[in-house]
Amino acid sequence: MSVSEPCGPICLAIDASEQAEEAFNWYLKFIHKRDYKLILIHVPEILDGEKKRVGYTASGWEEALKKEQAKVIELEQKYQTKILENGLSGRIRSEQGGKPGEVIVRVGEEEKASLIVMGTRGLGKVRRTIMGSVSDYVVHHAKCPVLICRQ
Repeated sequence: MSVSEPCGPICLAIDASEQAEEAFNWYLKFIHKRDYKLILIHVPEILDGEKKRVGYTASGWEEALKKEQAKVIELEQKYQTKILENGLSGRIRSEQGGKPGEVIVRVGEEEKASLIVMGTRGLGKVRRTIMGSVSDYVVHHAKCPVLICRQ
């Protein structure tokens, strides 16, 4: 095996952001080769938990939940179409629950990823320090190389 050939699949984190789409396009342009396997990791932030229900009526909550679920389905269908249109050997792994960074790292380990690719919103230093950053978490905790695509 040469250095340029991954031994495991490449994982790419997706969400509804422009940065995730840029990371996908960057993968296609600069990384992808015919034999590579791609696993798209999606960690949907479905409305859940009592704290998030504050301010909703029972029917309002149900409607909000249905809208969120529809957005998840739409996003995953969009990326499934991209996989097919580009002739990729790949699939989407949707993992609900948990913090996105932790889930991305865990899925990368479970799939024995040779690389994790993801976009970043480019938070400023203060906001990143206060809020944390998914990409920072993945870079510091993943057991494989991580490629961060900046716009």
